[in-house]
Amino acid sequence: MLEGAAARRYAKALFELAAETGTTDGIDRELRELAGYFRDEPELKYLLGHPKIEPAQKRAMMEQIFGQETSQLTRRFFYLLLDRRRQDILPLIQREFSRLADEKNQVLEAAVTSAVKLSAAQQRALEDAVRRLTGKKVRLLTRVDGNLIGGAKLKIGDRVMDGTLAARLEKMRRELTAAL
Repeated sequence: MLEGAAARRYAKALFELAAETGTTDGIDRELRELAGYFRDEPELKYLLGHPKIEPAQKRAMMEQIFGQETSQLTRRFFYLLLDRRRQDILPLIQREFSRLADEKNQVLEAAVTSAVKLSAAQQRALEDAVRRLTGKKVRLLTRVDGNLIGGAKLKIGDRVMDGTLAARLEKMRRELTAAL
Protein backbone atom coordinates (compact mmCIF):
# COMPACT_ATOMS: atom_id res chain seq x y z
CA MET A 1 0.00 0.00 0.00
CA LEU A 2 2.76 2.46 0.92
CA GLU A 3 4.63 1.62 -2.28
CA GLY A 4 1.58 2.56 -4.32
CA ALA A 5 1.32 5.95 -2.62
CA ALA A 6 5.03 6.59 -3.10
CA ALA A 7 4.81 5.53 -6.75
CA ARG A 8 1.91 7.95 -7.33
CA ARG A 9 3.89 10.83 -5.78
CA TYR A 10 6.99 10.08 -7.86
CA ALA A 11 4.93 9.67 -11.04
CA LYS A 12 3.04 12.90 -10.45
CA ALA A 13 6.25 14.86 -9.82
CA LEU A 14 7.89 13.42 -12.94
CA PHE A 15 4.74 14.02 -14.98
CA GLU A 16 4.64 17.68 -13.93
CA LEU A 17 8.29 18.13 -14.95
CA ALA A 18 7.69 16.36 -18.26
CA ALA A 19 4.58 18.48 -18.92
CA GLU A 20 6.57 21.68 -18.29
CA THR A 21 9.17 20.61 -20.85
CA GLY A 22 6.63 19.14 -23.29
CA THR A 23 8.18 15.68 -23.17
CA THR A 24 5.41 13.56 -21.62
CA ASP A 25 5.14 11.20 -24.60
CA GLY A 26 8.90 10.63 -24.78
CA ILE A 27 9.25 10.10 -21.04
CA ASP A 28 6.27 7.72 -21.09
CA ARG A 29 7.93 5.68 -23.84
CA GLU A 30 11.26 5.63 -21.97
CA LEU A 31 9.62 4.57 -18.70
CA ARG A 32 7.77 1.76 -20.48
CA GLU A 33 11.06 0.54 -21.93
CA LEU A 34 12.83 0.78 -18.57
CA ALA A 35 10.02 -1.03 -16.76
CA GLY A 36 10.25 -3.72 -19.45
CA TYR A 37 13.91 -4.26 -18.56
CA PHE A 38 12.90 -4.76 -14.93
CA ARG A 39 10.18 -7.22 -15.92
CA ASP A 40 12.30 -9.18 -18.42
CA GLU A 41 15.64 -9.10 -16.59
CA PRO A 42 15.25 -10.11 -12.93
CA GLU A 43 19.04 -10.15 -12.58
CA LEU A 44 19.12 -6.40 -13.26
CA LYS A 45 16.60 -5.77 -10.52
CA TYR A 46 18.66 -7.94 -8.16
CA LEU A 47 21.95 -6.18 -8.98
CA LEU A 48 20.50 -2.70 -8.61
CA GLY A 49 19.05 -3.62 -5.23
CA HIS A 50 22.21 -5.32 -3.95
CA PRO A 51 23.63 -3.35 -0.99
CA LYS A 52 27.28 -4.29 -1.67
CA ILE A 53 27.34 -2.85 -5.19
CA GLU A 54 28.46 0.77 -5.13
CA PRO A 55 26.08 3.42 -6.49
CA ALA A 56 28.70 4.45 -9.07
CA GLN A 57 28.77 0.87 -10.41
CA LYS A 58 24.99 0.81 -10.58
CA ARG A 59 24.97 4.07 -12.55
CA ALA A 60 27.62 2.72 -14.95
CA MET A 61 25.47 -0.38 -15.50
CA MET A 62 22.44 1.78 -16.22
CA GLU A 63 24.41 4.01 -18.62
CA GLN A 64 24.98 0.96 -20.80
CA ILE A 65 21.26 0.20 -20.77
CA PHE A 66 20.16 3.79 -21.34
CA GLY A 67 22.31 4.38 -24.42
CA GLN A 68 22.35 7.79 -26.11
CA GLU A 69 18.60 8.02 -26.83
CA THR A 70 17.39 8.28 -23.22
CA SER A 71 16.59 11.80 -22.06
CA GLN A 72 18.42 13.51 -19.22
CA LEU A 73 15.15 13.82 -17.30
CA THR A 74 14.59 10.04 -17.32
CA ARG A 75 18.22 9.38 -16.38
CA ARG A 76 18.20 11.85 -13.49
CA PHE A 77 14.85 10.53 -12.30
CA PHE A 78 16.07 6.95 -12.29
CA TYR A 79 19.29 7.93 -10.51
CA LEU A 80 17.17 9.65 -7.86
CA LEU A 81 15.28 6.37 -7.40
CA LEU A 82 18.59 4.52 -7.12
CA ASP A 83 19.93 7.00 -4.56
CA ARG A 84 16.79 6.59 -2.47
CA ARG A 85 16.72 2.81 -2.99
CA ARG A 86 13.28 3.00 -4.58
CA GLN A 87 14.13 1.55 -8.01
CA ASP A 88 11.99 -1.50 -7.24
CA ILE A 89 8.80 0.58 -7.52
CA LEU A 90 9.64 1.71 -11.07
CA PRO A 91 6.93 -0.50 -12.67
CA LEU A 92 4.32 1.11 -10.39
CA ILE A 93 5.63 4.57 -11.23
CA GLN A 94 5.55 3.76 -14.94
CA ARG A 95 1.94 2.56 -14.74
CA GLU A 96 0.83 5.72 -12.92
CA PHE A 97 2.81 8.00 -15.25
CA SER A 98 1.24 6.30 -18.27
CA ARG A 99 -2.21 6.74 -16.75
CA LEU A 100 -1.57 10.46 -16.26
CA ALA A 101 -0.21 10.80 -19.81
CA ASP A 102 -3.21 8.93 -21.24
CA GLU A 103 -5.58 11.15 -19.28
CA LYS A 104 -3.85 14.27 -20.63
CA ASN A 105 -3.88 12.95 -24.22
CA GLN A 106 -7.47 11.65 -24.03
CA VAL A 107 -6.30 8.07 -24.67
CA LEU A 108 -8.27 5.11 -23.42
CA GLU A 109 -6.73 1.69 -22.94
CA ALA A 110 -8.91 -1.22 -23.97
CA ALA A 111 -7.91 -4.86 -23.50
CA VAL A 112 -9.39 -7.56 -25.66
CA THR A 113 -8.97 -11.28 -24.97
CA SER A 114 -9.95 -13.60 -27.78
CA ALA A 115 -9.87 -17.30 -28.55
CA VAL A 116 -7.74 -16.73 -31.68
CA LYS A 117 -5.42 -13.96 -32.80
CA LEU A 118 -7.34 -10.99 -34.19
CA SER A 119 -6.46 -9.83 -37.68
CA ALA A 120 -5.29 -6.26 -38.24
CA ALA A 121 -8.67 -5.43 -39.81
CA GLN A 122 -10.54 -6.82 -36.79
CA GLN A 123 -8.33 -4.82 -34.44
CA ARG A 124 -8.95 -1.60 -36.42
CA ALA A 125 -12.70 -2.25 -36.44
CA LEU A 126 -12.69 -2.83 -32.69
CA GLU A 127 -10.62 0.34 -32.08
CA ASP A 128 -13.02 2.34 -34.27
CA ALA A 129 -16.05 0.98 -32.41
CA VAL A 130 -14.55 1.85 -29.01
CA ARG A 131 -13.50 5.29 -30.30
CA ARG A 132 -17.08 6.00 -31.49
CA LEU A 133 -18.48 4.71 -28.19
CA THR A 134 -16.17 6.73 -25.92
CA GLY A 135 -15.09 9.68 -28.06
CA LYS A 136 -11.43 9.07 -27.11
CA LYS A 137 -8.34 7.72 -28.84
CA VAL A 138 -7.89 4.02 -28.16
CA ARG A 139 -4.83 1.93 -27.34
CA LEU A 140 -5.88 -1.66 -27.90
CA LEU A 141 -4.08 -4.40 -25.99
CA THR A 142 -4.70 -7.84 -27.42
CA ARG A 143 -4.28 -11.20 -25.76
CA VAL A 144 -5.08 -14.71 -26.93
CA ASP A 145 -6.53 -17.20 -24.46
CA GLY A 146 -6.79 -20.71 -25.86
CA ASN A 147 -9.19 -21.66 -23.04
CA LEU A 148 -11.92 -19.52 -24.59
CA ILE A 149 -14.03 -21.62 -26.91
CA GLY A 150 -14.87 -18.70 -29.16
CA GLY A 151 -15.67 -15.01 -29.16
CA ALA A 152 -13.91 -12.25 -27.24
CA LYS A 153 -13.92 -10.33 -23.99
CA LEU A 154 -13.36 -6.55 -24.00
CA LYS A 155 -12.28 -4.64 -20.90
CA ILE A 156 -12.36 -0.82 -20.84
CA GLY A 157 -11.47 0.57 -17.44
CA ASP A 158 -13.61 -1.33 -14.97
CA ARG A 159 -16.27 -2.31 -17.55
CA VAL A 160 -16.16 -5.78 -19.09
CA MET A 161 -18.13 -6.80 -22.17
CA ASP A 162 -18.10 -10.57 -22.42
CA GLY A 163 -18.95 -11.87 -25.88
CA THR A 164 -17.36 -15.27 -25.41
CA LEU A 165 -19.12 -18.46 -26.29
CA ALA A 166 -18.78 -19.61 -22.68
CA ALA A 167 -20.66 -16.50 -21.48
CA ARG A 168 -23.42 -17.06 -24.02
CA LEU A 169 -23.79 -20.70 -23.01
CA GLU A 170 -23.91 -19.72 -19.31
CA LYS A 171 -26.61 -17.13 -20.08
CA MET A 172 -28.61 -19.75 -21.97
CA ARG A 173 -28.23 -22.21 -19.07
CA ARG A 174 -29.54 -19.60 -16.58
CA GLU A 175 -32.49 -18.78 -18.83
CA LEU A 176 -33.41 -22.45 -19.26
CA THR A 177 -33.05 -23.06 -15.51
CA ALA A 178 -35.28 -20.07 -14.73
CA ALA A 179 -37.90 -21.25 -17.24
CA LEU A 180 -38.23 -24.67 -15.54
